[in-house]
Amino acid sequence: MLQVTVLGSGSRGNAFLIDGTESSLLVDAGFGTRTLARRLATAGRRPEQLSSVLLTHEHTDHSCGAVAACERWGWTLRGGAATIEAVRAEALAKRDVVAEPEASESDATMTRALRSAAVPAEGRTRFDGWTVEAVMVPHDARECMAFVLTDESSGERVGIALDLGHVPKALPATFSGLDLLVVESNHDEKLLANGPYPWMLKRRIGGELGHLGNGAASAFIASCAHRGLRGVLLAHLSQTNNTPEHALSRTREALRRAGWRRDALYAAHQVTPYGPLSLDGRSRYEGATQLALGL
Repeated sequence: MLQVTVLGSGSRGNAFLIDGTESSLLVDAGFGTRTLARRLATAGRRPEQLSSVLLTHEHTDHSCGAVAACERWGWTLRGGAATIEAVRAEALAKRDVVAEPEASESDATMTRALRSAAVPAEGRTRFDGWTVEAVMVPHDARECMAFVLTDESSGERVGIALDLGHVPKALPATFSGLDLLVVESNHDEKLLANGPYPWMLKRRIGGELGHLGNGAASAFIASCAHRGLRGVLLAHLSQTNNTPEHALSRTREALRRAGWRRDALYAAHQVTPYGPLSLDGRSRYEGATQLALGL
């Protein structure tokens, strides 16, 4: 059964464990290898059980542990060609200056060659029992992508859109008919406007190449709602400019207006791993923040 486990999500790191029938992978690896291993252990998994890491883009809160993890545990590094190029260059530059942060072993012990495979923009690719459809999304990165992952054995589908300043025209159609949905709900618009960030940073976050606020995220999620949607996870919440209660309440209202009544709306935490969110619409770890959608 398809399921999603959050290892952490927010401005200080993002990683999502996706389990399918034939294999498991990470979407993003925004933590060092020591933290990734520890959080995977919380989910009852060993790193060697995964096959790949699929990167949405190169920003460090999504990619900082990717190269070292692939070298250490034999994963394949996947993502847009520009993303792979950027994270490899960053890893090499970092090693020229200082040893990798949070490394549990020295670089000398990493003997596996880095395997990588580019995911085509605006297209589909297949690997390890998955079909992945990528959609370019607007963000201030080289080649930021949202993904729909389909477990080929079961046909079950999860859509993941983590960093985007607005919803592009192609995204709603690609994200139709999903079983599980993961979407960033980064900031509450009023909290951002009245918060402590400098004006330029506020402008970047709320801009067309920044992050989705609760209003835009909830509207997009509501447009994806249908009777077969089993669960919704809000991700990448700002710890300064948002709260789970703000994000969940806004999305709850939009989903109720769209006629979706399941008690399966959750908000991811930065620090606390939880999951798995599965097709029964439940998250079994107590770390989940949930808001009921019942009448």
